[in-house]
Amino acid sequence: MSFTFVVIAALCFCSAMALLYSKYLSLQAYIQVSESQKTIDALDVQWSQLQIEESTFSEYGRVERAARDRLDMAFPALDGTVMIVR
Repeated sequence: MSFTFVVIAALCFCSAMALLYSKYLSLQAYIQVSESQKTIDALDVQWSQLQIEESTFSEYGRVERAARDRLDMAFPALDGTVMIVR
């Protein structure tokens, strides 16, 4: 009778240790997922800011104004253009 009791107690102890280890692994996985989600959120915010910045810098009027003001560029007149026909 005492041998059976020892075996059952050992099995219960092993089961409890397995449960604790499983909980520990689950907590570690949750922490990792949470950190990954924070990284994803930060990258999403950065991506949105970069898209806004790109649209600001690539708008046609701004490019034309920069070419005219900084580089002294202008559209050529009709006599200054050459059309290439195949």
